[in-house]
Amino acid sequence: MAAAVRERGFARCTVADVAREAGASRRTFYAHFSDLDACYLALFEQFAERNLAAVAAAVGADGDPRERLEAAVGAYLEALERDPSLGASFFRELSLTGAAGRERLSAVNRRAGEAIHALALAVQAQEPELGVEAMSVASARLLVAGIVQMALFALDGDGELDEVRTEAAALLARVLFSSPR
Repeated sequence: MAAAVRERGFARCTVADVAREAGASRRTFYAHFSDLDACYLALFEQFAERNLAAVAAAVGADGDPRERLEAAVGAYLEALERDPSLGASFFRELSLTGAAGRERLSAVNRRAGEAIHALALAVQAQEPELGVEAMSVASARLLVAGIVQMALFALDGDGELDEVRTEAAALLARVLFSSPR
């Protein structure tokens, strides 16, 4: 499925394309997936899990909180750099799978927001002198959505992922490490 999506995009993929790329029959395809959407969603789940694990590892690491934020943003953007056409497809075409795709995308956004929220809580407890504010999961999700959108713009040629990395890490640090109001 990944090879077919990279070549054609999900909207133009067929079961025959996926089967051909896999060196399998359509019958074998249907033995594993109910339809093309189910296969694409399984690919998204795999992509998202790998990326979220890298972000969670960066957030949960020891060390300076700002460096952990930078590493978390970097881990996410590095995944896009490794496979930009697949990442862009998920941004643009996951909605073609209907409610199931929207639910999965929302779940990924929620988990990313929860990771940032957890970092803020951990730093707040471990290093109270930093004055870290408890960021709500909802606020973190808004920031994540903005970072994702800017990454998509960069993939489309409007900016660079390195610039997104720098600006996203700086914004998250400003929000998390600003003095309490």
